[in-house]
Amino acid sequence: MKYALITAIEGDANNLNQQRGIPLPNKRLLESEAVSCFQNWRRNGGWLKDIAIYAFCPTKNVITDKTKEKFKELNVTYIEEYQPVTETFISGFLNVPLVGKLLEERLTEDVFIKIDLDMSLIKPLPEELVNSETLVCGQYDDYCTAQQRTVKEGWANPFDTGFTISRRTSGFYKFFFDVLLDTMNSTDSEWEKVRAVSGDYYLEEYVMDKIYNNKLWEVQPIQKYQIGEWYTPVAEFTDEQLKSVYFWHEHILFDKKYNRIRERVEYFNRMKQIGD
Repeated sequence: MKYALITAIEGDANNLNQQRGIPLPNKRLLESEAVSCFQNWRRNGGWLKDIAIYAFCPTKNVITDKTKEKFKELNVTYIEEYQPVTETFISGFLNVPLVGKLLEERLTEDVFIKIDLDMSLIKPLPEELVNSETLVCGQYDDYCTAQQRTVKEGWANPFDTGFTISRRTSGFYKFFFDVLLDTMNSTDSEWEKVRAVSGDYYLEEYVMDKIYNNKLWEVQPIQKYQIGEWYTPVAEFTDEQLKSVYFWHEHILFDKKYNRIRERVEYFNRMKQIGD
């Protein structure tokens, strides 16, 4: 099996979310977060630390030469290829399924691992998870769901697409992108309810909710695999759950209400006590 880490990227100085007026607490430094993300992957990835990493910019918001050099040092393949369809996107989050679709068509690796650029790997991912024949996608636990968007009555907890593992030949990202465009360009009453409260921010994740709950694709949800900015606090984890945390998930310019130092100290103290 061959593996690839795939990401969508835009520049620190400009990105679609900024251009579309998506409300965010702080500016997103996507390039800087990508460098940190890839450094931690190479450092902590274990059996996956040397796999191919792809960073694809599909918009005109390209990265700097300095970042391109950093990527070369980390053996990251940077693809800069403008896709006109991005002009129709209502948020920058839609770059992700588009990039996944394009890479499915072009690459030869068997398994794609997609993470957000502000996610830093703490420890190696387990082989049984990465080699799952079923699509794996992050899902908010009950603590996070209470602070998240509402979902249709009877639906499962909302999905967090920041972490997704797929088989390239399954064509998942093509399917995901097609459903996303259909949802964006047609009347979807459930999406309109979410949009009325949160604007266009959650479209990509809502589409994953829709896919899972309508049984359009088999999905293996995964919870409590990360800690960080506005995710479930370390204090809420059991020792066994804490052993299965693989990522810090927090922006460089994080929300000031998030106590980053407290969370890190508590995590390392707990892990020292656990002895893992």
